[in-house]
Amino acid sequence: MFIDRTDSEQLNQIRQAVNERADIDRIIELCQTVSHQVKDSQFPLTYAGILLASANRIADAIAMLKLGVDRTFSQVLADYLIETQALTPAATAFAETTPYDVWTQTDLYQSQMKGTLDAIANFARRTPPPASRPTIIDIGPGNGTLLVEIIKQLLAIYPIESIHLVLIEQSPEMLAAAQKYCQASLPIPITFTPICCLIQEIDAEQLAIIEEHQPIWFINASLSLHHMPKEIKVPTMAMLADLSTYCLVSDAHYNHDLPEKDTPELVYSVTESYGFVIKDVLNSRASETDKKLCINNFLLTEAINILKNDRAERGDYHTLIGEWQEIAERGQWKVIETTPTVSLSDRPFTFTIELKPKLLT
Repeated sequence: MFIDRTDSEQLNQIRQAVNERADIDRIIELCQTVSHQVKDSQFPLTYAGILLASANRIADAIAMLKLGVDRTFSQVLADYLIETQALTPAATAFAETTPYDVWTQTDLYQSQMKGTLDAIANFARRTPPPASRPTIIDIGPGNGTLLVEIIKQLLAIYPIESIHLVLIEQSPEMLAAAQKYCQASLPIPITFTPICCLIQEIDAEQLAIIEEHQPIWFINASLSLHHMPKEIKVPTMAMLADLSTYCLVSDAHYNHDLPEKDTPELVYSVTESYGFVIKDVLNSRASETDKKLCINNFLLTEAINILKNDRAERGDYHTLIGEWQEIAERGQWKVIETTPTVSLSDRPFTFTIELKPKLLT
């Protein structure tokens, strides 16, 4: 899912041709030439298709993407463009729960969840709860599926009498769904402090409310901190270091933060990573209607926002492991352990980082 400098230089010939509004035949010819000079011979067609769609040359983009017969993302995006005639998101991500619910049923999500649960179990065995009624902060709990499994696992390790959950979630629909699912699925009393906002926008009053529930056992942030660029992740992590003695961050090892719009590095990472996830959805047992809803209203919505917008408006900034480790260090955390949770072609696809504030190490 990464482009090296040599391939990038070759691919930028396609970018220049699109910027100069070369005709479709010239761009196809150039893609064929470049395909012999880069490691991934199919990507030049996908790259040209994305750039053409971003330039609002929709018919040309569809034709180009349809040539990439072996690429899931290209074929799905071509069908989407045929239907919508625009490279624009179909919905606001997380405006409803069904697309996310479908994603949580996929093999990929289940594998990522198992890896995350294993990492949290290892942490919990080394770090007992500070009280019989501990508090846990969960950032971005989604529909509560992962959170319930985390708590069940903790109950298998410790005789916990009850748990207080501080749920920080920007979507009111998701916040309500998570609370409902936790209450219905767990065998012990659960109380909640729901906070409806982005974690980076939390205010002093909300922080004071969270502080009332100290000591906090740990903070869980699973696939939920990529909605901010690196320069905002750092102060956000510093703020979290004042709330808890441990934090477990799970994220995707994608290169969606630092590369600029239209660069081969960004487009390749987006199309490969989301293509892999979309393929998993297509192979799931969900209905065809729900698959399309998940892909169009969740996965393509995120991917299009990353591809089409300048960095400041990108919306999703999935960050590489090395960059996350640097962010944690700058945010006053010490990296205790980094664990790949899903691997793809011998590379981490998702991972979990266990953190402890520097002042306590």
